[in-house]
Amino acid sequence: MNIYEIHRSNPDIFNQLSLNDQLFCYYECPQKDKVLQLYSNHNQLTFTISGKRIIKHGDKKWILNDCQGFLLKRGAFHQELPNDFTDWKVLVLYLKDNYLKKIFDEFRNYLQLNNLPEVNVDMIQQFMLNDQIRNCYESLLPYFKNPQLLPDTIFEGKFKELLYNILTHPENKHILAYINQITEDYVIPIWEVMEVNYMYNLKISEFAEISNRSTSTFRRDFEKHYGTTPGKWLTMKRLEKASLLLISSEKSIGDITFNCGFENVSHFSRIFKDSFNVSPSEYRNQNK
Repeated sequence: MNIYEIHRSNPDIFNQLSLNDQLFCYYECPQKDKVLQLYSNHNQLTFTISGKRIIKHGDKKWILNDCQGFLLKRGAFHQELPNDFTDWKVLVLYLKDNYLKKIFDEFRNYLQLNNLPEVNVDMIQQFMLNDQIRNCYESLLPYFKNPQLLPDTIFEGKFKELLYNILTHPENKHILAYINQITEDYVIPIWEVMEVNYMYNLKISEFAEISNRSTSTFRRDFEKHYGTTPGKWLTMKRLEKASLLLISSEKSIGDITFNCGFENVSHFSRIFKDSFNVSPSEYRNQNK
């Protein structure tokens, strides 16, 4: 599920404001399922107001709480309810590249852009909060109840102040490095998208969205890099991961199906047997 589209299409559930085509949401999360697979084709800043959620990407996990802010890059992830389930109130700010570049250019002369760290490839990046940053994002919350309380120019000023304070915090240079990369018209390499997202059940068009390409351009760039089609490569990578999990873990066949991006157990079992000539269960027993 595209979380951006879910938010944008359900204003009755997700209180929202629009600023220059940027979507800002403040809501209490309605999640009921233990785990959801989500993806976003836009970068987002996430601030937990109360409660928490667990975000997993690949073999890593983060607990989203009010102690840190989080940058979620374009990509897929699992959102999980914690065992000590509590309501999760959260502010989510989606950042489209063109608007982000415009604001960053205004800030550029005031930012320390020398000796920035290398951009971390992790999809989820946590960042430090201080009183200034907290005051900035908390000042946005009252306007979700009545978006007509102030002109866009004033609201935009509040958002710019928030972003500026995040980027100038001395412990948030990794966020500054990533935003700087985006504004330099950086083209995400195909491998950077695929190697960290192949285990999610996404359509080719959705991988293209994450890579910020049209589907036709994505297919062309993919085949140029990998020398095969996206469908064949995805099947190979998912089977590699599944075969490893069958041998090295006690995960159920259903969990392995979910964690490797296959549609359902019967689909996984059929493709696995076609490749290995045995069922997943038989493969596990033979390789214990």
